[in-house]
Amino acid sequence: MSKKMDPRVIRTRQLLRDALVELIDEQGYEKITVQDITKRATLNRATFYLHFRDKLDLLYQSSMETLQQLVRCIHPNFEEKKEFDLLPNYDQPHDTFMRLFEQIASNSKLYKVYLTEKNIPYFSDGLKDIIINFVSSGIQFMEPDDQKLTVPREMAERFYAAAFLEVIVWWLENDMPYTPKFMATQLMRITIKGPYINNPFEK
Repeated sequence: MSKKMDPRVIRTRQLLRDALVELIDEQGYEKITVQDITKRATLNRATFYLHFRDKLDLLYQSSMETLQQLVRCIHPNFEEKKEFDLLPNYDQPHDTFMRLFEQIASNSKLYKVYLTEKNIPYFSDGLKDIIINFVSSGIQFMEPDDQKLTVPREMAERFYAAAFLEVIVWWLENDMPYTPKFMATQLMRITIKGPYINNPFEK
């Protein structure tokens, strides 16, 4: 059984993470120092070094913790058919799509900063990997036979994962103009149905 983290430790780490995110947003990662981070968090340097080796360690750990939290939140259960019974209902997004956008919205500033900061490629790469695994599980459940897919499975997985990631970045960069439910609904709709009300390529 894993030991529960002391609430004071959780609070301290949260203060340092929030300070890092704010400073990256304001100045960029390269320009900030540990002293800048501790000053913003109203903590001393000794406290910082009790938890992290340097600012890169803080950046990496906060990135991994955020991504792990997302994995736990959106982990889909494809074992039972009922998990996807609601997919044809375009006005009622599937729970997993909802959890994806709700989790990102709850940490929107961090996601926005980490996805757009050039010095944090492993965060966007990690998020893409999570989405690829999610898409892969969904496609495998819906159609396990490669012969019944219109394109190679790996191509479909990466196509949708890249599209999902770009939609998420666009949503965050525009200060989330739509609710998580609206985004989940639209993403599910375009994934299943495509962007057209009537297919212009069919006679």
